[in-house]
Amino acid sequence: MKNNIFLICATFLFFSWTAFAQTGSVKGKVLDGSFPLPGAIIQLKGIQKSVSTDFEGNFTITGLKSGNYTIIISYVGYEKSNQDVIVESGKVAKVPNIYMKSTSDELQEVVVSGSVSRRLSEAKALNIQKNAINLVNVIAADGIGKLPDRNAAEAVQRIPGVSVERDQGEGRYVAVRGLPAEWSSTTMNGNRLPTAADEGASRATAFDFFPTEMIGYVEVAKALTPDIDGDALGGSVNFITKTAPSKFTVDATIGAGYNEKSDKGVYSGSLLVGDKSKNGKFGYIVNLAQWNRNWAADNFEARRSGDEGVYRLELRDYTGERKTTGFNGGFEFNPDEKNKLFVKLNYGKLLDKELHYKQRIRFDKFNDVTNTGRVELQNIYNELNFDFYGAEVGGKHIGNKGVLDWSAAHYSTEFYYGNVPDAKNNSYYSTFFKQDGVGFNSDYIEDRGNGPRAYWNTDGGYMDTNNMFGYLSDSNFQTSPDQMTFTTLELYKVGVKEKDNIVATVNYELTANDNLVLKFGGKFRDKDRRATFSDEFYNWTGNGAVPTLNSYGEYNIYQPGGKEYLNELNTNIGNSFGPVLSKNGLNQFYNDNFSNGNLTLSEADSEILANGGGLGRNFDVDETHTSGYGMATYKINDKLTFLGGLRATYTNTKVSGYQYDVSDENPDGLLSKVTKTKRYLSLLPMLHLKYMADENTNLRLAATRTFTRPDFGYLVPGGTYLAADNEYDGGNPDVNPTYSYNFDVMGEHYFGKLDVVSAGVFYKLITDPIFMDTRQGDINGHTGVEISQPLNGDNAWLFGAEFSGNKKFDFLPGFFNGFGVQANYTFTKSEMTIPGREGKTSLPRQGDHLVNAQLYYEKGRVNVRAAYNFKAKYITEHGGSGLKRDDVYYGNYSALDANLSFKISKHVTLFAEANNLLNQKLEYYYGDDSRPKQVEFYGIRGQMGVKWSL
Repeated sequence: MKNNIFLICATFLFFSWTAFAQTGSVKGKVLDGSFPLPGAIIQLKGIQKSVSTDFEGNFTITGLKSGNYTIIISYVGYEKSNQDVIVESGKVAKVPNIYMKSTSDELQEVVVSGSVSRRLSEAKALNIQKNAINLVNVIAADGIGKLPDRNAAEAVQRIPGVSVERDQGEGRYVAVRGLPAEWSSTTMNGNRLPTAADEGASRATAFDFFPTEMIGYVEVAKALTPDIDGDALGGSVNFITKTAPSKFTVDATIGAGYNEKSDKGVYSGSLLVGDKSKNGKFGYIVNLAQWNRNWAADNFEARRSGDEGVYRLELRDYTGERKTTGFNGGFEFNPDEKNKLFVKLNYGKLLDKELHYKQRIRFDKFNDVTNTGRVELQNIYNELNFDFYGAEVGGKHIGNKGVLDWSAAHYSTEFYYGNVPDAKNNSYYSTFFKQDGVGFNSDYIEDRGNGPRAYWNTDGGYMDTNNMFGYLSDSNFQTSPDQMTFTTLELYKVGVKEKDNIVATVNYELTANDNLVLKFGGKFRDKDRRATFSDEFYNWTGNGAVPTLNSYGEYNIYQPGGKEYLNELNTNIGNSFGPVLSKNGLNQFYNDNFSNGNLTLSEADSEILANGGGLGRNFDVDETHTSGYGMATYKINDKLTFLGGLRATYTNTKVSGYQYDVSDENPDGLLSKVTKTKRYLSLLPMLHLKYMADENTNLRLAATRTFTRPDFGYLVPGGTYLAADNEYDGGNPDVNPTYSYNFDVMGEHYFGKLDVVSAGVFYKLITDPIFMDTRQGDINGHTGVEISQPLNGDNAWLFGAEFSGNKKFDFLPGFFNGFGVQANYTFTKSEMTIPGREGKTSLPRQGDHLVNAQLYYEKGRVNVRAAYNFKAKYITEHGGSGLKRDDVYYGNYSALDANLSFKISKHVTLFAEANNLLNQKLEYYYGDDSRPKQVEFYGIRGQMGVKWSL
């Protein structure tokens, strides 16, 4: 079936391409100085037909009869322009570059000086949004550069309805309209990328590997059209890489700064070179960027069981060095007016070297006779790597009645640990020590029938973070390196490699008449993913005495930043930390003991295939996606435009995993390989209406159907069956994709030069959401088994409202007319039913409130901007008990960033930026924030630098 769909599409496109030989076409480019203007409206005088310019400022009008025409070009913030052109049958008439004149004194000043406009980005973004038929938001590269957003994920957090999920204080995953990140599509140049971004098995793309300097535009489509991949319930976020400029361009940036938490430096640099030949036939861009930063995080995590107190408190102190490297290369060849060929090459790498010390306070080991307990120390080092490679070739060909474009691409991503502790055991490497007999303050610890727990004199162990370290007030709380005894060495091994071996795309846009444009196309993707995992624990079996921390005294250090640990909570707990192993000490311990028989693998403690562990994380996926679509855009009259069509996507997934059975017949366990397939056809109708009440007012309505494929981890076949407990834990290759019917209404009004207000509502009816289920049943020939695996749940819904505004106060006198404000607010509410759980609950990772606000000052040579971001609490995990107290929430989070730039000459600009000025804690908690699960602080970071542009 998949081949038939693609063949039909290709055949139709070929015959359409060769038809209609009695008409001609027009092509051109719209610019402001050397800067292309995307989203400009190109209207033929006296004819209803119109088009808009693409992201490079180019436009094409096909299906024109021979004759003389006048083109009218309009752009918000610019004066209208006219251009005469003569069309001949069978030919493409190229009009000279069209240079627009701004109605804003500030933008006119930019053209004269040749500098990058501080308001040009708003003009680009607003024109694209204004003239699109569907609901989109856009950020241009110069808009991204106004704020200290250093990776691709952070670049979109200012867009209405869009938020980011963070890792170590930096944006990583992109979420749209309150839905999980894996329910949205994050793409590059229109192609969804492989997702081997971490040890998980979701389909969410982590974009912290790609620097913002590579990005030309970000386009967020909240209501999809049939020519966009339909696997996006929340929306589609498309990062468009920079392309060849219209003239010789050189941009270079260098910066240096400081991270307050790590007390070390931050460094960045980028270089862009690009040009086009005088005849316009050849163009190139080469873009490199690197961002090095020392980072640190202070974290504590409380381990609980139900509504009991805390049985273990982990005090985690992280330091590390991250390096993000990016490359973007673009090359194009225009042999004649009808044809264009291009090549795009992309590379991104994230290297994170992490040194981590974890003090684990074991309240469950408390002895009420001696008033002592146990402290465990983990010394951890790893080098996390994520590599991305992308290559795409394609072309665009203009015919008499239509435009054909095609591309073929290959993408590869890989997540792996570096050569730690050595090249044979690439791992997240940790050594454990413990010390019993450490004095605790017994006033905070009780045994209420579940063993010793820390309750802080409250029911349920509610914690006041301003007084949570009272158990250390006992003068006997002290660790000593000669009593810290080795217990375990851990090698945590993860390898994930995912490739889109071929992504082939073809589209054909046919001008049927002045009012009707038809578009057809197809896409094929061949994907594979290979995931390996093991968590190995090695215990001491050497002939000599078990080592203590003091045995490696020459490598004992006080942990970096330990004295200032959690100073945000006004505590001096860091003064209680004893010595730890340095990075060299970790290496020496491994070299001394791993290969000489002193350490032996403990299969009982390890999670390895041999004992049925890690089955859900050791698997192979082979998957193909085959799509075909057809759509029509019909201009009913000057005010009303209709777009409708259908996308059909066929998914064929084969997953190979493992089954592990422990029974009377196989008491040692039997491991076998299992392979399952899943095939389904997704039919996705999409309808849009755009009504232009006047030149500056739009109303859009959309009704679409989209879907999301199950996460890879959900589809893993096999699992572990334990006869002694009659329990089975595994995946479910039969789980169905999740679908959503989406309804949107959005209105917007443009006023002033570049000002806009918009408001709208949206509703999603979601079918077959996936949840983790535990039930009694029969499986693999076993009866009455307690089965834990993913299942499809009942329908869910999400309702939302969105408000956005952009206003510069240019009506104020003198100095004050440089001020302006941008703000947006999104409200969402959801409801879902989880079988076996009483009452309703919300969708995972859906926060009720999302706020973005920017106050800026732009005048003359100065640009100052402060940006505030807020996302309300949301559920990350639904607890198995069905009680709110066991649901895990991500707490309210606010961030404030700022940027200042000053142009000292035509070519040189100075800048300064600061992130995380509020230094608000990142927090996960059970039920409410009095029962924290994880609390983390990152500190403030910033840098200063200079940018040189030719």
